[in-house]
Amino acid sequence: MASYDSKARQARLRLILMGSAAAAVLVAGGVLGVMTLNADDGDLKQDAKASPSASPAASSAAPVVKEFTPADAPPIRLLKAKSDGEGIGTGFEHSSLGATSAAVSYWQDLDLLDDVIARKQWTAIAAKDSPGTVDQGVTEVRKVREGVGLPPSGGTPDGITFATSVKAALARSLDKSGDVVNVWMVFDRYATIRDKGADQNPLKDEVTNLVLKWDGTDWKVTTNAQYTAKVKYPHAYDPASKYAWADGWRVVTDG
Repeated sequence: MASYDSKARQARLRLILMGSAAAAVLVAGGVLGVMTLNADDGDLKQDAKASPSASPAASSAAPVVKEFTPADAPPIRLLKAKSDGEGIGTGFEHSSLGATSAAVSYWQDLDLLDDVIARKQWTAIAAKDSPGTVDQGVTEVRKVREGVGLPPSGGTPDGITFATSVKAALARSLDKSGDVVNVWMVFDRYATIRDKGADQNPLKDEVTNLVLKWDGTDWKVTTNAQYTAKVKYPHAYDPASKYAWADGWRVVTDG
């Protein structure tokens, strides 16, 4: 059996390798609608030419429209969970912002090494029409455990913790009702090992997604093929890119 420090380092490396595998819902396809978090997509458009002037003395030029980037635009303030059960926040409003807030909250709170806790969490946030979502999430945790020499089932080794921080998100509706939303996220993940300090080589700028379905009371994660088949890959996230902004990427922050 490897030493404790070796196990901890292996766990971090394994998580870096797995990246966003725990979501397991990255399926390319079409999209029926778009739900971005900006108030008015019309702000992204600029008139091709100036309006005709009534007279030389009263000429008018086309208005100048600022081309935002995710970095220079105001961040989206996420909603907080209204309840906290089974080790994960739940209870988000029925809106695009609510779906985005739920996805970010879920991804940041999901346990990465304790399969017992992970099963409770996934059960709390999985949609009823996709029961396989729970087993899928637990299976990913167990793969990580086996990859670092731990028993398939059990808790997180003492002295190692992980923190996931979502920096930006993009929400798109997958149906006309807006009740099924795919949320892309860019995140960093850090490991902290007791007596070793903060992670000097964290997982950075990883991209993952969750498909959420409104069940009448909350947003639930679904891996149902009828929805995941509609997921479309977005423009690459770049905080300094006007194209990333136009595609819907927004910096997010806790409310």
